[in-house]
Amino acid sequence: MSNLFLFFIIVIPILLVGVGFYGYNLYQEMNRARKIIDTLSDSQAMILEEKRKSGLGEKDEDNWLKKKLQYAGFEQDKAYIVFIIISLAFGGLVSFFAYSVIKSVIALSVSFVIFTFIPLILLIKLINLREEEFNTNLKEIIDKVTSMMKSGVGFEQALKKSVITCKSDFTRDVFNIYINEKNIIGEDKAFEKMFKLVDSKELRIFYLTISIGRQSGGKFSNTLEKLRKTLRDQGEIKQEITSSTKEIKVGSYMILALVVIIYIMMNHSLDDRLDAHFFGTSEGKIQMFFIALWVAFGLFVNNMLTKVK
Repeated sequence: MSNLFLFFIIVIPILLVGVGFYGYNLYQEMNRARKIIDTLSDSQAMILEEKRKSGLGEKDEDNWLKKKLQYAGFEQDKAYIVFIIISLAFGGLVSFFAYSVIKSVIALSVSFVIFTFIPLILLIKLINLREEEFNTNLKEIIDKVTSMMKSGVGFEQALKKSVITCKSDFTRDVFNIYINEKNIIGEDKAFEKMFKLVDSKELRIFYLTISIGRQSGGKFSNTLEKLRKTLRDQGEIKQEITSSTKEIKVGSYMILALVVIIYIMMNHSLDDRLDAHFFGTSEGKIQMFFIALWVAFGLFVNNMLTKVK
């Protein structure tokens, strides 16, 4: 038991540090997003000449979780309360199952803390998928708008035609806010509502391009052409990086598979003594629980380090 106690002393602090590091990264990303919105709101002299009495600079009272749920498509007022209840219920059920198998209070506590955050991780994954879908279709819309404007079509008409032909329902819904409400609530407030649905840096750059391009002396189509080229180059670089990171991920899974094969071979050579220890004794079950937890944490960190932003 002394070795097991030492094992807990080493592993649990490392897990807590890892979770803390991930939480700090989430806070940093949230802070950066907030600074971008504040820049769009407060830089009136650089972006717009007209003063905005109630534009992007208004204080947003929505909490962080409610914003994330809006990015994921859950716009109901009490959605964050339901999400918290689901997270606690999921963590409780999984931890109860772990306790029924392992019969350890430590496993119960660790399982509850970790699995309570699983719905949040899935939520962030959903947000990233929606953002990726939107950015891909945004580039296609900018390509079509730029081509039509070079042919003599006006920006508003070109944008409407490009949005109509867009294959993504989510992207159409976001841009329909601009198309349908721009003349009613103003361009700035229309983009403000769009920013609440998708956390896209490309959309903010598109907003800046529209705001600055219309006031510049040159052709607006030339400004959009530069934006199109920038986004295209960015996509090519991202594709190259993604190909490299996939090789790293495949290597990690191959190592994991090799460890499983070695375990099976050793267990067979020792007449199933490993299974008898790790799955037949209380101490072995706790050890296997933390081993599996450590492997899962390693894969999670590997996925975060190789993530292309």
